[in-house]
Amino acid sequence: MKHKQKQKNKSSLPPFSLSRNALAERGSKGKIQPSASDRKRKWGMVFIAGIFGVLLYTNTISNNYVLDDFSAIKENNIVRQGTHGIKEIFETSYRQGYLSVKDGLYRPLSLAMFAVEWNYFPDKPGVSHFVNIVLYGLTGMLLFFFLLRLASAAANSGIQSDGNKKGELFALITTLLFLAHPLHVEVVANIKSRDEILCFLFVLCSFIFVFHFIDSGNKKYILYGLATYFLSLLSKETSITFLALLPLSIHFFSSVPIRKNIFITAFFIGTAAVYLLIRQRVLQGFSDTGVSMADNIIAGTKSFSTHMGTSFYILGLYVKSLLFPHPLSYDYSFNHIPIAGMGNIFSILSLGFYLAIGCIAAYILVRTFKKNQESSIKYKELKIISFGIFFFLVTIFLFSNLALIIGTSMGDRLMYFPSLGFCICFAILYINYFMKSDLKLESGNWKLYPLAVILILLSYKTFSRNPDWKDNFTLYSHDVKLVPNSVKAHYYLGLELVKVVAAAEPDEGKKKKIYEEGIAELEEAVKIQPTFSSAYTQMGVAYYRMKDYEKAVENYNQASSLSPADAITLNNIGTIYFEWKKYAEAKEKFSQALAIDPRFVDAHMNMGSVLGQTGDFKNAISSFQNAIAYAPDNARAYYFIAVTYQNMGDKENADNYFRIAERMDPKLKRQ
Repeated sequence: MKHKQKQKNKSSLPPFSLSRNALAERGSKGKIQPSASDRKRKWGMVFIAGIFGVLLYTNTISNNYVLDDFSAIKENNIVRQGTHGIKEIFETSYRQGYLSVKDGLYRPLSLAMFAVEWNYFPDKPGVSHFVNIVLYGLTGMLLFFFLLRLASAAANSGIQSDGNKKGELFALITTLLFLAHPLHVEVVANIKSRDEILCFLFVLCSFIFVFHFIDSGNKKYILYGLATYFLSLLSKETSITFLALLPLSIHFFSSVPIRKNIFITAFFIGTAAVYLLIRQRVLQGFSDTGVSMADNIIAGTKSFSTHMGTSFYILGLYVKSLLFPHPLSYDYSFNHIPIAGMGNIFSILSLGFYLAIGCIAAYILVRTFKKNQESSIKYKELKIISFGIFFFLVTIFLFSNLALIIGTSMGDRLMYFPSLGFCICFAILYINYFMKSDLKLESGNWKLYPLAVILILLSYKTFSRNPDWKDNFTLYSHDVKLVPNSVKAHYYLGLELVKVVAAAEPDEGKKKKIYEEGIAELEEAVKIQPTFSSAYTQMGVAYYRMKDYEKAVENYNQASSLSPADAITLNNIGTIYFEWKKYAEAKEKFSQALAIDPRFVDAHMNMGSVLGQTGDFKNAISSFQNAIAYAPDNARAYYFIAVTYQNMGDKENADNYFRIAERMDPKLKRQ
């Protein structure tokens, strides 16, 4: 039980405390009654935070789909069913609608939102970008409230009403730094990363509701907190870290005894347990195929020393990116980041940094359990620093690769949560050791100028980075120059050139040149990692479209030997056999592809074509109908059903399906 301390130094105004005039404004129940000017100022800051977050990303509204937006939205067969697919979204794994396999992820909330958006605004990425921007602005507003509550509670003072408004200044600076940080571009500009935004937003809501419960004793707030926490878990698994951060925040920023703290936290542990049970049931049967070295270089480390050394090397790069976010890339895969042992100087410095800040946070935490500490002014501020460090360490640990090798070496989006801890520490140190007592938010306060410069530079970097996410080709061609040793960077650029850019080029001479550029990028990828089968697959695609079937088969076979369970490669080999009129071989390859991926729409379409070509019209129609079942907006499937019925002499059904196909795509007219 914490003991109340006698008030000391009444003539001075301690940080995060109230003036005597503010104390006089307390109501009959001991609560502070903020004045109209206080409320106006606070809500003005909230408004500034929200608008600032929105304005930073206004130039993303015209952007198209990029990266995982295709698997989560545009090419996700469940999401494209609109509201009709929501039930299935909550009953299946994250990429079920794209890969037709359980991928070990359960994040239904963002997919459900995408389904609603597709239902009313189909294939309109601008709408989804707008929603991301609005949610980001709302995050800034909630973050300000949360931080203001921490600043108030740090001195056990309630709402800030003193002349300096130090708590409000701390909350505003932290929020603006967080919103402006360029590491968040990947989260906001990439529609798919709605899961990150929702997860963080609902975690903030949970924090706010818990403190409302502590302040008021009203049980409805704890229920609201549990509900928003469950929503955060449905958004992304990152919010599991809340279970460690919640008891720390209650301990640091309230007078709640340890027993009650444990009691409150237990409710949230129970909520997480319910989520995990649901997740386990949905993902039952999921088979983990492991992480490839192409995705995470640590998967290729050979010893504990290199595993730890490379992990701390990457953790050091994260710190560097938080301090100096340039250059930024969507990809940091093999072999951009080197494998490093624990003897690497950068790894040693990184380890030293994390040990140092961990010891500082732990020391302050230990002090909170000792008596006669609350009267120390600096101690009250150190609690915020300690919480900021713990917030950073706890949330970054999930992505550290120290205990579990994750699906990527490094990613800007992974710093969305940890960056808040960094911003908290930066803001409190800036206020206490640079601004000191000169805390007024006025243009004449020169101590705000360095902060203004920092915010301007961060905002400029963020705003100028947004156009790089316009579309895949823009992003890939820009970032490959920044990470020239990354196998995935070359692969994705080659893939985009082969499958999208070349396909859109009408001039055959230019088209061939684009294919050759794509093949050159793919060859660069296999130079970096010779066992990277997907690059061979896409070279096979390029040679096939160039009508060089021999080289196409050569590359496909190389890919198939490296990855025998790759349905795409098997489907493509079947396509070449179809072109060669080797229908039995083609049918066999399509069957193998569908056995691996029963929802593979292209394989169903190709199977229908080969069956129709061999006169098996009934089964051909079934194959085309399977394609429609997984992609209801597939106009070509309806068209080929019409052609099949026409070949069968069934004019009535043929006419009906021709009308449907033409209505969906006017280009598909009866020949």
